[in-house]
Amino acid sequence: MSNKTIYHSSGEDLIQKNTANWQAPTNPLAPLSDEQLELIYQLEDIVKEEYFEGPVPVSENDEFPLIDSNKAFIHWFAQVENEVRNENLSKFNNYYTNLQVQGDNVEKLFTFASESNKYLNELLQTHKEVITKTDYLHDLSEELMKQQKILRTKKEELKKELRYFIQAEDLSSNLKDVNSEAFTVALDLIIESITNLSMRLHYKEARLYKIRNESLLMSLLNEVYKLFNQVIKDASKQIIDPENKSVGIADHIAINDLNAETSYSLYYGKFQSASHKVSVIISYLERKEDENENFKNVLKDCHKMYVVERLPLLTAATSKALDEIKEKYNNDFSILFRSCGLFIIKVCQDEANCFHYFFKHTSEQYEKYIGSLCQSLYDVLRPCLIGINHIEILSELCGIMRREMLNDKILSNDSLRKYVETMNQLLEDVEERLVFRTNVFFQHDLLGYSPSTGDLAYPEKLLHMENVVIELQEQHRTESRSSVTSLESQEVANINTTAINHFRSYTGNSPADLHGMWYPTVKRTLVCLSRLYFCLDKETFQGLAQEALAICIKTVQKAADLISSKKSKIDGCLFQIKHLLIVREQIAPFQVDFTIKEVGLDFSHVQQAAVQLINHRNRIFSFGTNNALLEFLLEGTPKVKEYLIDSRKEVDKQLKLSCEEFIHHSSSILVGNVLKFHENVQAFTAFVKLQEHKDNILLKNQEWAKPEYIAKLIGEAQKNIKLKVPEIQKSMQLYLANRETEFILFRPIKNNVINAFMNIEQILASHGYSPEDHLLVACPSAVQIGVLLSSVSLTTEIH
Repeated sequence: MSNKTIYHSSGEDLIQKNTANWQAPTNPLAPLSDEQLELIYQLEDIVKEEYFEGPVPVSENDEFPLIDSNKAFIHWFAQVENEVRNENLSKFNNYYTNLQVQGDNVEKLFTFASESNKYLNELLQTHKEVITKTDYLHDLSEELMKQQKILRTKKEELKKELRYFIQAEDLSSNLKDVNSEAFTVALDLIIESITNLSMRLHYKEARLYKIRNESLLMSLLNEVYKLFNQVIKDASKQIIDPENKSVGIADHIAINDLNAETSYSLYYGKFQSASHKVSVIISYLERKEDENENFKNVLKDCHKMYVVERLPLLTAATSKALDEIKEKYNNDFSILFRSCGLFIIKVCQDEANCFHYFFKHTSEQYEKYIGSLCQSLYDVLRPCLIGINHIEILSELCGIMRREMLNDKILSNDSLRKYVETMNQLLEDVEERLVFRTNVFFQHDLLGYSPSTGDLAYPEKLLHMENVVIELQEQHRTESRSSVTSLESQEVANINTTAINHFRSYTGNSPADLHGMWYPTVKRTLVCLSRLYFCLDKETFQGLAQEALAICIKTVQKAADLISSKKSKIDGCLFQIKHLLIVREQIAPFQVDFTIKEVGLDFSHVQQAAVQLINHRNRIFSFGTNNALLEFLLEGTPKVKEYLIDSRKEVDKQLKLSCEEFIHHSSSILVGNVLKFHENVQAFTAFVKLQEHKDNILLKNQEWAKPEYIAKLIGEAQKNIKLKVPEIQKSMQLYLANRETEFILFRPIKNNVINAFMNIEQILASHGYSPEDHLLVACPSAVQIGVLLSSVSLTTEIH
């Protein structure tokens, strides 16, 4: 017993030792991982909860059993002995018991896990079956959706196709407000139906339904026209009395001015208010007019209706207002034309605004309507032109119409196109009247001008004006020397001096340069051209300028001839030269070409062809190529020729002729007898050449060529030079008053005088005159004549 006990004790110690070494910190016998430890702890908790819920109560009877016999004692003793024997193994027994319990639990857990795995496999299999069935249902649903979509598409297509056939009846019963978006949508649908039915005419009854839609469209458009017609008529009735329509407009004009605010509200405010009643449908028609011809026709009808109602309202009002303006400014044509033009411009702009209340774009009917209003302006102003005879008024009207009534701002305004056309027509009439009156002016006031005595009082007029200028200069010089000068007298002197200087032209400082001293026809011509230059077009102005300058040159020449006959040739020539210089100077600023082209017939070949016809009259009826009549028709036809006429060159040409005439006459005054003697010598020389006995005929033996006679001619010529040269230069200064011009004009005279004396020297040397004859004649040399001319000249030469 004891050995067994010892053995048992040593075994327990070994077990306890090994148990303690299971999880020793170093070298454990059964090392466990963290996961295994965690699992053991969890199992321990589960076992405690399941099997060790609380301590087992111990009763007093158990602790102290009742022993009432030997058998009970032996039983108790054996029990105690077992308890003592097992006391050391209690821990192991408990552990063993726990292991058995845990083994059972693990077995149960394994059983539960197997069953769970089995259930999971069954669930997985069921899930696979469900997935298969779901995929099948999904595929079936997809197919059904496709079929449904196809059916729906076909349904929509069918519905879309059918609505072109059935929507006409629905639309016709639901449209009441014409001026609404719903009405425009209905029109769009009808147009769409007509378009699609036109593309599907092969459908059954498509033509019938197309006709129904077209009929419905025309019915709706007719409603639009009725609405517009009613709106316009209602607006018109608000302006005039419907019971007395013909008098109502005149009454309104008599009471109110068309430009007044009340009249504007009357004539335009009512229509502006009425435009809102049709604005939606009219805007729609204008947007769609290019897409459908019916829309365009309805718009045309609406435009026509608008014009028909508007025309009588404005025509009477405009005519009445223009008549009142004409009556008010009947004597002032400038204000009349300007006021009437501004009035019509205002009317056109107001009418354009009123028209655009209803429509965005104009039409042919509207343009005709505005044209009729502008025609009232033409009808009022055109008769006034017949009574205007003054070029000044006509030229002023042209300027007003071009600068004010047809300026760039008006020309660029689209609402004033008809006004511009009317004003251009009126401007053409004014220009035509101006050209006609200008031609009358040329014939009556220029070509038919009869100069008075005062017009031809040259050089008295120039001398008088020169004396006036000298007196003014002396007065100014005297006043400037005085120590005390009154302000009043100084102002008068300044005004007089300014007035004199203002009227001088750029040709010089001669009294003839004063505008008031110009010959009337020259002044009238230049003033007329200066007015026409800004009024007429270039081509018309060039033609009139050429005619005016030709007449002006002719009248100046005529006046110069009269002055020459009454005074002297010098005065006549200088008068003509001075006025031609003025004309040339004054036409220089005109930036036009004074060259015009004229067409004429040349009959120079007709006479020769007629002579040939008479000479070959025996071949008139011949049938060959040498028929005389045929040759006459071919060769005797007048030829058309073009002639270029340059007015500037004509002035220069006439000026050159006048200068040559003046030079020739001045030379004749100074050395006329010498020049005549030279001509006689030339004639004598030509006569001698024709004679057989030339040696016996000598010039110095002729009575008119003797040295004494030649000496007399030389003396008279020198005397004339001393007396006449200052007079000629004085006249040149009086008329020209320009040193350069005087020098240019006097230089040929000087050359002629010198050449005359040189010719005398040559005659004396070539015709056998003796040295004694030379001394007797005493002909001065060219240098001596030059010195003589310089000594008697009033001015020095310009180098």
